[in-house]
Amino acid sequence: MTRVIFVVVAIFILGALVYVFSTSHTNFKLFPLLPPAPSSSYQAASSTQSYAVSNPASTTITATPTSSSYQGNVPAGFTADELSPYYGQVSFGGVSPAYSYYDGSYGEISLDAYSNDQSSSIDVTGWEIKGNEGGEYIPQAVNIYDPLGLNPSTDIFLKSGDYLNLYSGSAPVNLRLNECVGYLPNQSQFNPALPENCPSIDQSEIQTFSGACQNYILSLGSCESPDFNSFSIPQNDSACLNYLNTHFNYLSCFNAHYSDSNFLSNEVRVWMGSSPIDQFHDRVELLDRNGLLVDLYTY
Repeated sequence: MTRVIFVVVAIFILGALVYVFSTSHTNFKLFPLLPPAPSSSYQAASSTQSYAVSNPASTTITATPTSSSYQGNVPAGFTADELSPYYGQVSFGGVSPAYSYYDGSYGEISLDAYSNDQSSSIDVTGWEIKGNEGGEYIPQAVNIYDPLGLNPSTDIFLKSGDYLNLYSGSAPVNLRLNECVGYLPNQSQFNPALPENCPSIDQSEIQTFSGACQNYILSLGSCESPDFNSFSIPQNDSACLNYLNTHFNYLSCFNAHYSDSNFLSNEVRVWMGSSPIDQFHDRVELLDRNGLLVDLYTY
């Protein structure tokens, strides 16, 4: 019994000493510190993602630029914020209004593309050419004219060195030119006429034909189709007749040359119907899809 009383008294005295010691030494702790609680001033990540786009004309970018970083002289009447990210990359090459719609003349507007990145291209479909009296939007065009008639129109992409010619009036199709378009059968429906710069024939293919046949073939102009009523064609040379029937048309030219590195031209042609510009004087704006200025032309 005496021993129990002694233990209780000892515990009491020990507790009193610990209390006195802890209150006189504020830095003393009986237990290690717990990790601090998270701060209540948590800042959420921004919901606006920034894109580091080095070249807005590149076809590999994941976001379309929405503002211009142009540092040069801003055209009079505009602010830097009104300039397109493509300002300086596409410009008017020339503007020629149609003075008469009854004599076969046509209006022409040309756009030229410039870029330091040869692999990049700019989608100009949906851009507006706007004059003082209205405007026209750049439509789609056929990029590779298929001889079988599978010719869906797609957006027009211009890379550096490409140019787009837009004409008043109408035509069967808007298209990028290629080596063989001079053979298209409906040439008379294009105003201006399509260029006739078809590839020359391979003379090694005709060396076994009669001399008269070779003379006739060599007399044909670029993209010219044979006249089978001509007396210059030897009717007894079956190989010659077969060659004339199977060559000198768009299909044969396309099949022989579509894989050429220079098959596609740098020129795209589009017919807009009516002209959006005044025949005497105008202030013509080229606006991107966001209505921002790409280039300005006055005459």
